[in-house]
Amino acid sequence: MSVAQHLKIKLSEYDRRIRTFIPNYEEMLDAAASVLHLLAERQPTIVDLGIGTGGLSARCLRVKPQARVCGCDSDNAILAMAKRRLAKVSQREHEFVFGDFLDAALPKCDAVVASLALHHITTRARKQELYARCFAALRPGGVLVNADCCPAQHAKLAQQHQLNWQTHLEQYYTAKQTQGFFAAWAAEDTYFPLLHELEMMRAAGFKVEVPWRRAPMAVVVGIKTR
Repeated sequence: MSVAQHLKIKLSEYDRRIRTFIPNYEEMLDAAASVLHLLAERQPTIVDLGIGTGGLSARCLRVKPQARVCGCDSDNAILAMAKRRLAKVSQREHEFVFGDFLDAALPKCDAVVASLALHHITTRARKQELYARCFAALRPGGVLVNADCCPAQHAKLAQQHQLNWQTHLEQYYTAKQTQGFFAAWAAEDTYFPLLHELEMMRAAGFKVEVPWRRAPMAVVVGIKTR
């Protein structure tokens, strides 16, 4: 399924509409990209899993202008949008891979980043496997950065986080539309609690940090210590 079909929008609307769907979207991507300040390498290789239209990668290139991006996505149309976007902000030649990031080979790199993509992984076992592959691909000192929905494990807190998201959506959509979005996304997306994300990253070998959190959204970071 394409991104546009998943969100039930026209692809040309994506960059505008995603801000109506995701609370604190701009702040979240800025926080995710800022993690790259941890990298000592001036010309790092950045792998973007589910690159989408390239919003996160473009921000990463502001932090590390000499970086080389390898973006992977299973939607050819949105991959073309990412290619055009990065061409406007960088003169380097980047790589764009069509395919499922769960199956694609991960090159040796300094950072693996993802925004609103890893929630398409439906089982903990597959996500744990991906984190292990990321750890193996990263050079010492490298980082794994995931910006996504990571609700609380406690039921009442998770309900409050859902209400936070609902309040944001209802600034742009009716209550009925909002519930329709939640129902559609629940059928296709899997949001692991933040504590589970931290556990999986630690199990893969990472030192973990949460530099940004506006529940239910979070930026979760795994650092491959030297």
